[in-house]
Amino acid sequence: MQAFDKDEFWQKISALYDEARENNYFLRLNEERTRELKAAYINVYIPIENLGHYNDEKIMRKMMTMMVSVYKLDKEPMSNGGDLIQLVNSVKYDGKYLYLYFAKMSVMKLRRFELGLSQKQVAERAGYNVSTIRNCELFNCDLSRQPENLVYKLASALKCEPAALMM
Repeated sequence: MQAFDKDEFWQKISALYDEARENNYFLRLNEERTRELKAAYINVYIPIENLGHYNDEKIMRKMMTMMVSVYKLDKEPMSNGGDLIQLVNSVKYDGKYLYLYFAKMSVMKLRRFELGLSQKQVAERAGYNVSTIRNCELFNCDLSRQPENLVYKLASALKCEPAALMM
């Protein structure tokens, strides 16, 4: 497996997350959007001198394998454990549409990953302990039901508007 990157390909994948969340963490990309994603994949991962060795089917298989094999190890520097977080759980392609099944992740956790912060760093910035951050990042945690002060401090620590955390 490979860790989340900040390259063009993974920026395109993570940009699809909000759209997928609105559709129960599922997206069906049409041929045009699939071509755009494939072009980004080729641009980043296949050297131009090797491109002739790949047919369309092989490129799609490699791209789909890459999408489900990328992870983020979410752990504190001083701990032994950590959670392995995948952005895309599975991908299917029927020759016309690309079907993406995304992992369910809280907006807060995704924002923390975007900033490259640990839970400890967010806790320090917000003035709370790590267990509070961990609990607020749970997928089923409804931040709209949390104290307003907590949400404002979390938003400040994550450099976003409070409303963005309650989507």
